[in-house]
Amino acid sequence: MVFNVLDNARDASPHWVGMAAWQDAQALYIRVQDQGPGFAPAILAQLGQPYQSTKGRPGGGLGLFLAMNVARTLGGSVQARNHPEGGAQVTITLPLAAIALAET
Repeated sequence: MVFNVLDNARDASPHWVGMAAWQDAQALYIRVQDQGPGFAPAILAQLGQPYQSTKGRPGGGLGLFLAMNVARTLGGSVQARNHPEGGAQVTITLPLAAIALAET
């Protein structure tokens, strides 16, 4: 799931991709940011739909769709926006209860 978001960021911004991860008592947050052109308004409006891509190649438009579906299945979310200083920003939120390993 995170790989799909990182792959998209690398394609949009091959010279710089940033990633941060943190948690609070309830969730793990993973933020990926790039310095590419950002999301077109039409892409943001269709976020979560398959085959929404700016890449124009076969199979494109499934990475973010799959990431969103995995996050939703785990009770989390994926939010995408254009960063005010330029580029795109995607934040994945996953509830700790859904991803915690069982203690042995």
